[in-house]
Amino acid sequence: MRKIVFGIRKSTLARKQLDEFITYLVKNKIIFDYSIKTIQTAGDKDQKSSVTQMGQGIFTKEIERAILNKEIDCAVHSLKDMPVKTEKGTVLTFCGSREDARDCLVAREGISANDLKGLRIGTGSPRRNAFLKELEPTVKILQIRGNVDTRLRKLYQGEYDGIVLAACGLKRLGYADRISCYFDADTFIPAAGQGVVCSQTRDNDTELNEVLKHSVSSITEQVVFAERKVLEALQVGCQTPFGVYARFEDDTFIITAKLFVESSQTFISERRTSNKSDFLKATDQLISSMKSKIHV
Repeated sequence: MRKIVFGIRKSTLARKQLDEFITYLVKNKIIFDYSIKTIQTAGDKDQKSSVTQMGQGIFTKEIERAILNKEIDCAVHSLKDMPVKTEKGTVLTFCGSREDARDCLVAREGISANDLKGLRIGTGSPRRNAFLKELEPTVKILQIRGNVDTRLRKLYQGEYDGIVLAACGLKRLGYADRISCYFDADTFIPAAGQGVVCSQTRDNDTELNEVLKHSVSSITEQVVFAERKVLEALQVGCQTPFGVYARFEDDTFIITAKLFVESSQTFISERRTSNKSDFLKATDQLISSMKSKIHV
């Protein structure tokens, strides 16, 4: 097989995700020569604007452009950063098992994670903002941007009492011991695709796509398909305070979703369970119920 050029964001976490991706391919006896190209995205360049101000695809557009321009062959992303509608001419593949999908709190020394009252909590996510306020209305939400190390440094310098991050990112960086507490994924519902590493290639790159197809984790593919189907049906993006989380527990499929409606300051939530084989039917039922409540 030809040499593959991988494209990733310029961050330590992006490189860790690529290493995890390559290790998974090797375990599946897929071995090839490769090089790595780092690409700075709009979201990496602008560390001051809020996510809601910057719009969709702030961590992916430049990378997708590099794929289509044949500067790279395969991008490796955190799936939660990927808009539902990816660039025309590209295709996603979901490889490997899902890491911990939960959100977590990292608190400064001396701060109790069991009592959030009045704490200054840093997050750049509208979803986390809304769910934190649901847990404890008195928390003071402060915007925070930057990579994981930057956010941790700001925390320990005293700018925040705690920050909310994805557990998977901290674990991939070897920072699991920094986690003060985990939020329950059935109530503090994660972003679609959180914890999943995916690859993105040109849809006409038959040789590479055939290779990647043989490394797909069917379980991961099914749950992220369900989550992204909900996003597409409800037309929500990263600016919307919305979480959706699907999983299999033995032979049972479970999917939960929650939306914060800013106009009415209320939450709409749904949960469906089914046999494993009926996961699409359960997903459609959840979508239908959410739609009926949103449009009341």
